[in-house]
Amino acid sequence: MKEVFVLFRKAIVWDYYRKNTLFILAVVLFAFGFLSGREHIAIAKQIVASSKMLFYVAVLWVLYGIKTYLFVLRSLALPEFRFLFLIGQLSSWQRLRVWFVLMFLLNQLTFLYAVFLSVVGFTQDAIFAIIMIVSAQFMVLVIGILVIEYRVRQSPETKFGLVFQWPFKLKFKLPFLLFYHKYLLNQEPILLLLTKAFSILSLTFFIWLYPTDQYDVRLFGISMVLVAVSHLRICNQWLEFQYTQLSFSQNMPLGVLHKVAYVILGYLVLLFPEIYFLSTGVYTYFGYYEVVCLLLFLMSLIAFIHFFGYFNFSNPDTKMQFYFFGIVFILLLVMYKIPLIMLSSVLLMSALVIFVRYEKFYEMKL
Repeated sequence: MKEVFVLFRKAIVWDYYRKNTLFILAVVLFAFGFLSGREHIAIAKQIVASSKMLFYVAVLWVLYGIKTYLFVLRSLALPEFRFLFLIGQLSSWQRLRVWFVLMFLLNQLTFLYAVFLSVVGFTQDAIFAIIMIVSAQFMVLVIGILVIEYRVRQSPETKFGLVFQWPFKLKFKLPFLLFYHKYLLNQEPILLLLTKAFSILSLTFFIWLYPTDQYDVRLFGISMVLVAVSHLRICNQWLEFQYTQLSFSQNMPLGVLHKVAYVILGYLVLLFPEIYFLSTGVYTYFGYYEVVCLLLFLMSLIAFIHFFGYFNFSNPDTKMQFYFFGIVFILLLVMYKIPLIMLSSVLLMSALVIFVRYEKFYEMKL
């Protein structure tokens, strides 16, 4: 059994944390780079004292759990990981032990915070809060174990996905601009739901946090980086969709500005909820200029992430390393009070140069 645990840890767990380095980095930098220990304890006390806030935290844990479930399911669907289905030769009890350890390791980000909340709840004699915390973590683990066990009981060739079918047919022609959005709704609804839920809840948390202490506009600059990082997979998925489902678009007589405008407008539609919350929530603390700067900064980050995908790297890990150090560098610039309008200009110009230089030579690796 020891060899089986090591195998799944190297094949699934390490790969998960490697591919989600940016997401975890953004969360850790916010938690330990901007909030002090006193603020962490104050927030934890408010959470354990409010059933409503505990429910919201539990929902976030479940959403993060779904993210890990989908990663495991996608990994099992890859041809190079089909040998993992040989675990079906073990007994059910042995497999359940493996799934428990696997899900426990994948949910360390939420588990460690749950331990912290439990300790705070214990000091506050909040027994009900501790029960809710333990129950939420237990539910995330159990659901993951059942999902993976159900998948392994099937054959490796079985397609396991979630596709949404509209109960009615639209009576109008869908604009070319919204093709990718329809694809997300139909073929990747969980990806879209998790991304928007995390993005909106994170932005709402930043808006709630701002008046509690002496923060400045840098707090929302960091939130824009976090929102952009949360859309990383959606940005990469767009290129895959474009070069597989809309391959004809590469032969259309469209200019550079037309293609760039198509991408920018597409992300404006996709980011409409974040733009709404940002415009209504942040405007109560700043003026129009700061709100516009934050919106431009968000769009420039998204555009740069999207067009950076046109770089052809022989090793996907190399691209993730560039993303990692790039995000760290941008976060440092934000924290050192570099004007957001300047950062936005540099990012947009860099994205345009990358697109003009590499778009014609891009090859989709399937």
